[in-house]
Parts: sequence; C-alpha cells; structure tokens
Amino acid sequence: KSLLNYKPGFFNKLLYKFWISLLPFFTKSNFLDRSAFWKSVMLEKANVLISENKINKVIVTGGPFSVLYFATLLKKSFPGLFLLSDWRDPWTWAPNWGYSSLSDERMKEEKRMEKLTLNDSDVITVPTESMLNSIVKMYPEYAGKIKVLPHFFDEEEIPVKSKTKSDKLRLVYYGTTYINTEHYFKELADILKSNADAITLDIYSDNPNCKSIFNEYQLANVNYYQVLPANQLFSKFENYDMVLLVHPDYGKDNISTKFYEIIYSRTPIFLISEPGLASDFIKTNKLGVHASSGQLKNAFSQLVLNRQEFIYNQTFDVSAFSLKNITSEIIKLIHS
Repeated sequence: KSLLNYKPGFFNKLLYKFWISLLPFFTKSNFLDRSAFWKSVMLEKANVLISENKINKVIVTGGPFSVLYFATLLKKSFPGLFLLSDWRDPWTWAPNWGYSSLSDERMKEEKRMEKLTLNDSDVITVPTESMLNSIVKMYPEYAGKIKVLPHFFDEEEIPVKSKTKSDKLRLVYYGTTYINTEHYFKELADILKSNADAITLDIYSDNPNCKSIFNEYQLANVNYYQVLPANQLFSKFENYDMVLLVHPDYGKDNISTKFYEIIYSRTPIFLISEPGLASDFIKTNKLGVHASSGQLKNAFSQLVLNRQEFIYNQTFDVSAFSLKNITSEIIKLIHS
C-alpha cells in the first residue's frame, strides 16, 4: 500500500523508504507485485475450498502476476484440475509495475514463473490480439492454448440517459492517471486555461497525477472528486458531453473496459494518445475524437467552435462485450 498508493508527506515518505528497502529481501521476484506474498495464504484457502466443494475447474486472473503462477501449484494437490489463467495485462514485457527497472536476476525469476504458468495452465486468456501476438512471439510452443477474452462491462451498472444541454464543452475523466502522460496533461492545461469559459473538466480519481500540473495553471474550470461506484458515476454522465481518456505511448493499442462502458453509456470519447489500435477503433467507428501531441489545440478548437459538426455513432453495438456474453465465452472455454 505504501509503495503503490504513495501520497506526499514526511511520514508517507518514511514509510516508502522503509518498505522499498525491506521488501526486496523477502522475494526473488518483483517486490512491487502486490501478490508476491500471497502464496501460503492463497494456497491454503484454495485447497480448502476445492476439497470441500469438489471443484474441478479454477480461474485465476492477474496482474498482479505472481498469483497466476501460484495457482498452477494447485495442480500438485489436484492433478486433474482444469486451470484457466487470465492475463489482463502484459507480464514481463510490461512497462509499468516496476518491470522496466528490474534487475537481471529478478527478471529471470519473473520469466521462470511466466513460462511455468503458460506450461501448466490448460487455457490462457488475454484481452487483446496484440497481447496474444506478443506471447506467441516469445513462446510459440504455447500458441494453441492462448485465446482472446476481451474486457467487458456490466450493463446493470450503466444507466443510459439523454444528455442535458449546455453552452460549454463538459469533459469527465475517471480512474487512474497513467505515468508518462505528463506532456499530454501540460498541453491540455494550456487549452483549459485559454478556454476557461468554454470547457470544463471533472476528474473522479483517488490520486490524479495530473493535479499538480493543473494546479500550476490555477484552473478554475477543473474540479476533483473521489472515485464513485460505477452506477453512481455513470448516472452523472447525462451532464457530460465527452469522456477524456489519456493513454501513455505503451497503451496506444489498449482498448480497455472503459471503452465499452463509455460507448454503452452513449457518450463520445476524446482520446489523447499516439496513433494505434485504440485511436483507429475510435475514428473508424465514429465514437469520438482522437488527438496526439501537438494536435490537441486544433481538435479542441473544432469541438468548441463547431460542435454541431461532430456526428456520433449512436448505433454502435457493444453487446458482444457485455458481462453476459463474456461469461458465456468463459463457460465455453472451461468446458471445451
């Protein structure tokens, strides 16, 4: 908690220094992986549940990543167990969670767990084709057991309402603000400053990294709120014209759960990122606007001055990515 949800302050800084110095002595793998210390507790509990309920099929999902490997160890106690390992994010080739700065020895241990997970799982699921291609390139011998299981949204959490009217462009941003996006937020801050009477931005996030940048510009048209449960958050979408998404370069191909839930709410997306699969998806299907570095000023100018020209595809069907349909796909996989 001290490392992953770091907050400013003298006491928090001391905690951070303490744990960052101590934790490496307790694991050979990535000590920023919050599941690195779950092994004994998780296996003990899982063994009891499997035995008492006569379970023969198990699904494990990550990251965090060590938990994926730990789940394969259940097969030692239950040789006939069917294991579906769901990789929601890149593992050893991830640019975040500290993987890019791991020592050779720690990366070797992560690679060992990664390969054993591939070998000992019956099915591996990943959310995107690009992730599938990355794994197959590294481990072609396991290509036959890797399947795409897209991110999904829960229809019951997302009320769909007609938008209220406003003479301003009302943006909303929710969730994590990613590292390596500071240059985008600085560019965005300039635009918000020069369009203070025309654009508003509401941010729902526990610890938005962009706040310090926006504070430098003293932006009165930016408001901060705590994270809300999904149904409460989406009930407010009638008062927003667009959802702002800001992706780092390594996320330019990432079409996450957010895309599908936002589309289901019938709210256009403003995606700030380098060109990639995500921007192609938005533009091809007329679901919003995309701009990369240097293009934000022109994109916002078009929206503010010529908003009537933006045509949103109200008929795009995202039902294939609903919880109901993805659950059906999982059932097929574990009974195949």
